[in-house]
Amino acid sequence: MILRSWNLRPRPGRYDDAVGLIAEGAKLAGRHGARNVRLTQAATAGPSTGVLVMTCEFENLAGYGAYLEDTMTDLEAQTHNHRIREAEAPFIYESTAVLTEIDLGRDAAKAGRGRVLDARFGRPLPGRWGDTLDITRQAFDLAERHGAVGCRLFELDHAGERSGMLCTVVEYNSMREFGMAGDAWLADEAGRSLTERMRTDRPFEAVSSGLYTEVALI
Repeated sequence: MILRSWNLRPRPGRYDDAVGLIAEGAKLAGRHGARNVRLTQAATAGPSTGVLVMTCEFENLAGYGAYLEDTMTDLEAQTHNHRIREAEAPFIYESTAVLTEIDLGRDAAKAGRGRVLDARFGRPLPGRWGDTLDITRQAFDLAERHGAVGCRLFELDHAGERSGMLCTVVEYNSMREFGMAGDAWLADEAGRSLTERMRTDRPFEAVSSGLYTEVALI
């Protein structure tokens, strides 16, 4: 699965305008074959706090390429692309990226979608790719045991200096469930053991993390 993301920071006093313009783009993306178009906002993410993130999905690169080709020849889509980049736009277009989902072979993974997303970025250390996938599987299994859904791992591409990074996304139905899951992880012997391993023998370099909440696209 291929995911495209856009990071957009609302200008002061223009939040509603920003969401409105993004909603227009979401409808255009859906018209040209994008699936599961959604909008989230960084609730606690360090310097990225407040950024709006629009994402959409494609079955494969061929589907993503067809979407790009269609939007390049659609006048309405091109007009929208111009509007989001002009000085009067209600947000700052900070970045965009393509993410490819990595199949971890977790046949019993919990599908689903939550309103709260815990996203973490990192780079595998040289020679530790397999270890990185293994610890991610364990983390996802534990997270789902304590209420998470939709755990996925992505590799970033066409993302500038962030290309090659990995991104994990773990979703929860509410902030309350996110907090309860965190407490349960710390009370779980397997959770404490995995946390200790990530502190002392982590096979990847942790880069950033953030907690995101879903924003309704009307």
